[in-house]
Amino acid sequence: MVNLFARTPADNFRVMPYNLRLFAMLGLWGDRRKLYRLYALLLLAYVAIIFPKPVRITDRHPFESIVRSVSELIFAALCYLTIIILAIKSEPFRAVIRKLEQALELFRDKQDQCSQLIIEVNANIHRFSLGYAKLNLLYVLLFNIIPPIYNYPRYFLQWRMPEDNRTVVFMLPLMQDLYGLDVHHNIVHYTISWVAITPFCVFFALILWFKGALFMLIRYNTLLYQLVNRLLQQYDHESAGGLLAQKHRRLQQIVQLHYRAIECTKLLDSILSLILLIQCVGCLLMLCLMLFYITRNHSLNVINIAVLLMSIFIEMMCFSYLGNQLTEENANISHSAFNCRWYDEPIVIRKYFLRIILQAHRKATITAGKFYNVNIVTFAQLIKTSYTYYMIMKEMF
Repeated sequence: MVNLFARTPADNFRVMPYNLRLFAMLGLWGDRRKLYRLYALLLLAYVAIIFPKPVRITDRHPFESIVRSVSELIFAALCYLTIIILAIKSEPFRAVIRKLEQALELFRDKQDQCSQLIIEVNANIHRFSLGYAKLNLLYVLLFNIIPPIYNYPRYFLQWRMPEDNRTVVFMLPLMQDLYGLDVHHNIVHYTISWVAITPFCVFFALILWFKGALFMLIRYNTLLYQLVNRLLQQYDHESAGGLLAQKHRRLQQIVQLHYRAIECTKLLDSILSLILLIQCVGCLLMLCLMLFYITRNHSLNVINIAVLLMSIFIEMMCFSYLGNQLTEENANISHSAFNCRWYDEPIVIRKYFLRIILQAHRKATITAGKFYNVNIVTFAQLIKTSYTYYMIMKEMF
């Protein structure tokens, strides 16, 4: 396990190396024959967590409980669909990583600003990945450890009392009817339920961390646009009086790198488009339902719902922020190219600059189902829409 997360100097010019080692364990990278492990875990998680969830209003499960159950069901569905789509689209996923690594490899043996930028960004991505893993571990601890810490002392304080006089109703990690078990009042049934679902809650946290790798791919793609900008700035400072052949060679490299960055954006959009569409719809519904549940309940059960709410909020915020950054960095390339005084160059050199400027004017963006761009503005609109639906739901119920 230590070797799995070890980082070496060679990793400075590779794309999320230790994340891919973990991906390889489930067949999402490397040998696809290992995908059976992922599908087996998904099937077991369905049996333990998803199938037992109540979705009908009964005396045992009032409306507020069903709201919570449906929210948790949507959250699980988002995890399931994301990882399944990622498994189905493994070829473009592998292709974008290969293209990114080929682009970074061009700077491995150089000691300049571009290579330093790659090392710096890669170190930041590594720290983010570790931080995001710790955050998901915190989710698991809050989600699964707080309920038994709260329940067991309360139960044992009352266990000497006659059973009819006991008032303990257990705080549940998930709203479930686990195959007829009385998880609300029976301590043995509650313990069986908790032991059964905890490993799969860890599995869902691992899926969330896998989704974090998609943030990182967007950041690596943005890095390519930053490298194009940095190369144009270097050209502006160093090319005065240079030979035409030298300028030709440098601009050819810049154009090729920019084209590769645009190809990576298209591949990323093909991978993320459906995922982000599902994510946006699920996020809208979850935010609405969870806000409704939290405002109607003042027990400790809201802690688990708050954990899910924070998780989905942070995910969408990361996708939106990084999507916005990618679009801005590509737009900055046209400004960098124009500032190189290309209009004073020979016509052969001007053609290169025109290609760069025209490519930069084509908006590079990550979309949700090809319907709208994922950025900070659309994220704010999503939050606003969710709150509007929550207010409508609050008035109706």
